[in-house]
Amino acid sequence: MRRPLLLAAFGIAALAACSPPVPVGVAAEVPGTTWSLERIVTADGEIARAEPAEISFGPQGSLAIQSCNACSGRYAASDSLLTIEGPLACTKKACPAGALELERHVMGTSVMRRDGLYLTVLPADSTVAQLLFVPAQ
Repeated sequence: MRRPLLLAAFGIAALAACSPPVPVGVAAEVPGTTWSLERIVTADGEIARAEPAEISFGPQGSLAIQSCNACSGRYAASDSLLTIEGPLACTKKACPAGALELERHVMGTSVMRRDGLYLTVLPADSTVAQLLFVPAQ
């Protein structure tokens, strides 16, 4: 009688070990949310009011970005790291000179943190030092 219970407990433990880790930190807050870009801080510290742009994090790792172009793809979040790997599927609008192409700034691995209402994304490989988002309305 003990052997079947022991085998069942071992099987449950083995399945739990195969499950992906539960997100912690900021990573636990982003799945299923949409954020509007509010401000951009450039590498030289200049702060600019953002053009309309949004980023949506699906609950299963899907991603949608809306700025000059609309893009979709996949993301991974772990603790305070956000990773967006390409290729993204994007529309190919002829964006005006100087238009924000949000997808270019969030590609790769970024650090993200919560500062009150804001979701701050610190891109690693970008001319932008910080992207400040607020929850979308």
